[in-house]
Amino acid sequence: MLTPTHHSRPGVIGVPLEAETPLEITTVANLITLTPGTLTLDVSDDRRTLWVHAMFIDDADALRRALKEGMERRVLEVYRG
Repeated sequence: MLTPTHHSRPGVIGVPLEAETPLEITTVANLITLTPGTLTLDVSDDRRTLWVHAMFIDDADALRRALKEGMERRVLEVYRG
């Protein structure tokens, strides 16, 4: 990504998951990866944490909340009704 000045603050955060099934987790992970500036790296062995790389982390807790309340909440609404 090209920017006039270096404003990125890249990092990796763990996002605790409420998604449980492979379909739910895969959908959340893919939607995060499709979001510019974010990339899903891995899911923990116990499938409770999704590891995400983000290019702009000013507030890790705010990003974690945004991913859970945005992506994950919507996915669970669709699959669980």
